Amino acid sequence: MRIAIALAKGEDRVYPGPFGHAPRFAICEVGEGGARLVEIRPNPYAALHGEGKHEKMRALLQDVDLRVGARFGHGSGLGSFPVAGRVEVPAVGLEEALALLMARNTA
Repeated sequence: MRIAIALAKGEDRVYPGPFGHAPRFAICEVGEGGARLVEIRPNPYAALHGEGKHEKMRALLQDVDLRVGARFGHGSGLGSFPVAGRVEVPAVGLEEALALLMARNTA
């Protein structure tokens, strides 16, 4: 499975704001052997609002099965119903976010 983790600018931490506003994404492959970083992908649409942003983000992350971030917009925050293809994690380091995902998948 391929995942995109929203990253803060200049550090390997989960971006604390909405997923679509993250300046970059860690693209990782997750399988039976664990997780490995494939690439760091810039988000050229981070500052957009409207203007077809959702379609542009879908195209940017078309090869991704799961999106991971601290927050997702439009009522998908903690306590709301789960949305397929999205997982919220705290604004922790990249390695800790991957560990949380791996623990979640084995539970």
